Amino acid sequence: MARSGADRERELRELLYLQKLAVEAASTMERDELLSLVIRETTGVLDADVCALYLYDQDRAKLVLTATNGLNQEAVGKVELAPGKGITGAVALARQPLSISDVANDPRFEWIAGLDEERFTSMLSVPILAGPRIVGVLNVQTVMRREFRADELAVLSAIAGALAGVLERSELQHRLEVQLVEIQLSQTVHERFTELALSGAELPRILDAIASLAGGEVGLYDPLGFHLEHGAGPGLAVRRLNVPSSLAGPGSPAPVEINLTRPRQDLILSPVRAGDELVAVLAVEGQLADAGASKRRALEHGATVVALELLKERAAAEVERRLRGDLLEGLLAPGQSSDDITRLAVRAERLGYRIPDRAWVLVLEPDDDRTLATFQTQPLQERLQRDLTELAQRRFPGSLVVARATYSVLLIPARGPSPRGTSAETSLAGLEEFSRAVLELARGLGRRLGFSVGLGNLAVSALELSRAHEEARQALRLSRRAGGAGQVTSYRSLGALRLLLEVRDPEVLRRFVEETLGPILVYARNHRTPLLPTLEALVAQRWNQRGAGRQLHVHINTMAYRVQRIQDLLGVSLDDAETRVVLSVALQARQLLSG
Repeated sequence: MARSGADRERELRELLYLQKLAVEAASTMERDELLSLVIRETTGVLDADVCALYLYDQDRAKLVLTATNGLNQEAVGKVELAPGKGITGAVALARQPLSISDVANDPRFEWIAGLDEERFTSMLSVPILAGPRIVGVLNVQTVMRREFRADELAVLSAIAGALAGVLERSELQHRLEVQLVEIQLSQTVHERFTELALSGAELPRILDAIASLAGGEVGLYDPLGFHLEHGAGPGLAVRRLNVPSSLAGPGSPAPVEINLTRPRQDLILSPVRAGDELVAVLAVEGQLADAGASKRRALEHGATVVALELLKERAAAEVERRLRGDLLEGLLAPGQSSDDITRLAVRAERLGYRIPDRAWVLVLEPDDDRTLATFQTQPLQERLQRDLTELAQRRFPGSLVVARATYSVLLIPARGPSPRGTSAETSLAGLEEFSRAVLELARGLGRRLGFSVGLGNLAVSALELSRAHEEARQALRLSRRAGGAGQVTSYRSLGALRLLLEVRDPEVLRRFVEETLGPILVYARNHRTPLLPTLEALVAQRWNQRGAGRQLHVHINTMAYRVQRIQDLLGVSLDDAETRVVLSVALQARQLLSG
């Protein structure tokens, strides 16, 4: 059958278009130009009313309307279809073309508000494939009902094939360009930080470089979330962060984002690690979704250089801490001679310290096992050492602070500057006030942390420092035996217990307790009447029977009976002042022995 002139003209037009498309595809790498050509001329070649191109977004796993010349232009870039949804999605899922003469009656058709128009009736849809991979879908639609011919399907498929090649090359070119930019950026950042590291730049300059490259203010925080005083320009105003557990754990996780409410601020946190150990956290303003390659590279390379600098600082601080520790161990060791102290004084001078002639010894101890376990972690040790030193030096210049295995020791000079600038003796009351500030500082390092402080008597020479240290430890031990925690206890406040502590032979104390309280102790083993707790309550209530009754939750008549029973057993009168003193001391001696 001879072809009509119209058929020959149409075929020629299609061939010329495909030739033009092939030439354009081979000569241009501008994707947008090619898409504009396809959308503009495909409708004319296939005598269609509208053409639409959907490209597959790998990240979103959706088909996205990328270009059209007959549908709502405001929908471009906004309309998304999952593979399998609607006719376009069905073509993408099956990777097979579809020719629909009446889309409204096709069960696969789904109306998309703001995009589809009821006037379009027929639709030809072909997949854009790169091998087995779906690249997109190309559609043409007509207002009049139409049965698309096989040659029209072949033409649209040929156009889709040409598009696939260009889009693949365009995507490859785009990826190469992005990689080149990232390599150049990485090289620039690497050279900047390498120069800083080799020149011996300190942390402030390194942080300034990170802030400049990241395009925002930067803050450096220790693993507990406390701000490290290394400024990068004005720096972040946030003084403490809640460090996410994902950063605190082992490994090298990617940066995380946190959202602060006071002040309102979005921060990107990047771990600073030495191996698996988190040594610090870098914080920069911004959100991960908006963080460009420059900010990410600045944080990545900057964290490495910051880690090296912090490790150098830690090594220097560790050497100094050990030297201070050795010095203090020597000063606090019992049995030192004058010659020993002289040698220690010479060593102290080399370290930049002067052993005071008169000094107080303050001991800070954890109250419980949980606090002790936290106290013994390196981040808290470092932070506590730094903060205690700053606090003590600010109040008492020349102070010495050392962290031991289970507690911290502060050596406080007894003479310090007075308000008029002259030297003045530090009183016990002044030191107790300072000790409460020490407690507040330690508690502020973490939730549910409990500490207590013990104070020894004033050491009037370096030879007495070991004695003052032991007194401070004794004050803490006795305070805890009495149920005390989270408080400041001075050795001087122990009262008669101080005299009992001077008794070196426990057997002497044991005989004194037995001679004074023996009948009551024997009675307690054979009877249920609690005479010993009654006597302890009387001492605690200053021998007031009604007060002791309220403490024990018993009637005053019961108290009177128990008092009489105590007096009968001991053969004494509790109204006698001397008897009261002896019984009080005996109870304290028993408490001391029980510890």
